[in-house]
Parts: sequence; C-alpha cells; structure tokens
Amino acid sequence: LMTVIIACIATSACAEIREFKYFSLDVPEGWNVIEEGAVITVSAGDKSGSLSITADDPHGKTIEELAQIFSGELSGTPPERDEDGAYTFEFNNGISHAVIDGDEELYMLIIGTGIERNGEEIEEILSSLEMK
Repeated sequence: LMTVIIACIATSACAEIREFKYFSLDVPEGWNVIEEGAVITVSAGDKSGSLSITADDPHGKTIEELAQIFSGELSGTPPERDEDGAYTFEFNNGISHAVIDGDEELYMLIIGTGIERNGEEIEEILSSLEMK
C-alpha cells in the first residue's frame, strides 16, 4: 500500500482503471470519460486534449474500407497503411491523429487530439489499454 501511495505522489496523479465492453484503461486524475455507444472519449479537464476510442463490429467491412470511410467523414488525409497493417490519417489541419486496426470481428479506431500538450498523459492512457 505504501508503494502505491508513493507512486501516486511521485507521478502526481493516480489513474482510475475503467472497464468498458471490449477493453479497460487507466484514466489519469483530472481527466473525464464520456461513453456514447461504441465510442469512449477521455478528455483533459481543461479540454486541452482528448483520446477517443471506438471499438465495434466492422459489419463486413475491411479495415482499409473503414479507414477510407472514417477519413472521408472527418475530411482527413488519405489513410496510409503502416508496417503493422494498421491505417493512419490526420484531420483538423494535423491537430488530430487517427489509427484504425482490427479484424473481421472487431475494429478499433483511436483518435488523439492535443498530443503536443498532453502527449505524456495520452501515451500513458494508450499504454494502459488492455483488450478483454
């Protein structure tokens, strides 16, 4: 217990583990969570950054097709496939970054905004993400 308290003091903010349908993640103190259907949005209390995670059934679409659809809906750059097979694109003049990956049963779209100001917190949230 003392180790946990010291760790929380050292990092200045304890995270709260939140459970969702397909995954769990740690939410830093001062960050808010909004759950709307398949979309989970974690945002900084001062609204300077956010992370949006959508996990859902692809309804017969490939990840490439979904990347094209989401990029189009968000007026994003053309999706590019990375070395791991995921697709990435940007929108809002490069302020928001998206990555989508998955398979025939489940896709996950992750959108980060305000990474310049909140990169460390966003990285911590993403690294805590655990699929069920």
